[in-house]
Amino acid sequence: MAATISVTGLDNGGASIGQYSINSQTYWWLCIEPGVSALSNQTITAETYSVLDGWTLQNIERNNVYLSDPLFYASIIPKQVAVMEYVLDTFLPWDTLAGASGRFIEQSGDYNNFGNNDTFFNAMYAVQDFLSQTAGKPPKSDFTNLSDYLDYFSVLGTPTGNARSALFQSILSDVATKDSAGFFATYTAQHNYFTVNTFFNEADPSNRQDGLVIGGFAPVPEPGGALLIACFGIAWTLRRRRRIR
Repeated sequence: MAATISVTGLDNGGASIGQYSINSQTYWWLCIEPGVSALSNQTITAETYSVLDGWTLQNIERNNVYLSDPLFYASIIPKQVAVMEYVLDTFLPWDTLAGASGRFIEQSGDYNNFGNNDTFFNAMYAVQDFLSQTAGKPPKSDFTNLSDYLDYFSVLGTPTGNARSALFQSILSDVATKDSAGFFATYTAQHNYFTVNTFFNEADPSNRQDGLVIGGFAPVPEPGGALLIACFGIAWTLRRRRRIR
């Protein structure tokens, strides 16, 4: 069950990470759907879902693909979600940087700092790139071979690019090793992650960013309706309109 909310984008200079204001609280988001600029200094109405429930609802065309063979996708979607939540849990420095809020809002939200060679921003961008590529690929259930993931940071040739490339490669190596051992079949997220969705046709101007989700320290059950709004410490991220591939 979805909950309808009002989301205001805080200025982020068009980056792939940033902050949003929801119900007068600030949350970090990571874009997982490249293609349009981030929501900045505007307010839209959207719906919130768990990652599992919101994964197919980025636009009507995408959802129709999954509806075309629900039995085929029944096992693929939960595994994709488990992999992404594991990467968020493991490669964002929760133990040192999430702060008392559990939402990382102690970190600077000034987009002018996003290019710094900084532990937090490096982790955010490396994780965001993995999530974005996972979202943009054909439905993927085998993560033992991640040669189809491109390391965009490696070509930058800067200390920041090198640091993010090293972290991105660590993500790929760790996920492949874990999948070889069947790790994701039983993985449960350690923190809160949710989606914020606008569900229209892909080309509809109202089909703004959809996203995935920084929440808080403790995981919660799959909430719906008003409960989703009431949960303290939930963070949201807007996904951009995605293209079916």
